[in-house]
Amino acid sequence: MYDRLAARVTTSLEHIQLPSAEQIWRLLDVMDVGLLVTDPMRRIIYVNATFTRESGYTLDEVQGHTCAVLQGPATDPTDIEVMRRALDRGEGFSRVVLNYRKDGRPIHYRVRVQPLYEGTILRYFVGVQEDYSETYAALERLGRWAHVDSLTGLGNRRAFDRALDQALAGTTAVQLVLLDLNDFKQVNDERGHQAGDQLLVEIAQALTGVLDGGGSAYRLGGDEFAALLPSGAAPVEERLREALAALEPEAVRAAVGVARAPDEARTAPALFRLADSRMYRQKVGTRG
Repeated sequence: MYDRLAARVTTSLEHIQLPSAEQIWRLLDVMDVGLLVTDPMRRIIYVNATFTRESGYTLDEVQGHTCAVLQGPATDPTDIEVMRRALDRGEGFSRVVLNYRKDGRPIHYRVRVQPLYEGTILRYFVGVQEDYSETYAALERLGRWAHVDSLTGLGNRRAFDRALDQALAGTTAVQLVLLDLNDFKQVNDERGHQAGDQLLVEIAQALTGVLDGGGSAYRLGGDEFAALLPSGAAPVEERLREALAALEPEAVRAAVGVARAPDEARTAPALFRLADSRMYRQKVGTRG
């Protein structure tokens, strides 16, 4: 039985007409992903029509060049090094890379490259590149939203922690300002949460206005805010209180605590504790 089945399969295969080399190239040209083929020295020997449409480069313009012709000033050197090492080893890779079109416009590609061997001899590298720009932009937006307070538009606690760590890792002195509202719960209870949310938005705008581009503002959560600005910047406490006093309801007041690095503290936890303790003492004193 198996012999008869094998004979039928063999007979069927004999009637299959394999495409010629010219037909194969024509098939590759109509694929909706960019294709390129290089020799073992990474010199381009073929690109398909989709590659030309997306990049602007024809085969005549890139033939004999390496893929470095597609890179530009903002291409990540780490990406270049990772790809180079894989190719040096005769291995494939998959990576999202920033390249440039012929007209100079940047484009993010998801690049997949595989080596093609004949026996043990490396003959070609075959690359597939897909336009990843829209997906990359969407991921960038998600990344930004993950660091933004949705109500006020200020940076959130995650953004604040990262910014504070980066500031303390540098050599520039920094000033941390913490702000906490007094009796904010009373606003929510008496006027409703919508009024409370509106007040938080107005406080965020007041804080940003006081900084006037000289620092960065954050909402840490609830009615707690923070700002980071150069240590030599003019004191903001009095200006901040004046800005808050102009808001409705006028009874809303805030406690403010300030600490400076590296003069008063050198680590993020120590700096935050110092500013927080000063803010708390002021809050208790105000209530008293």
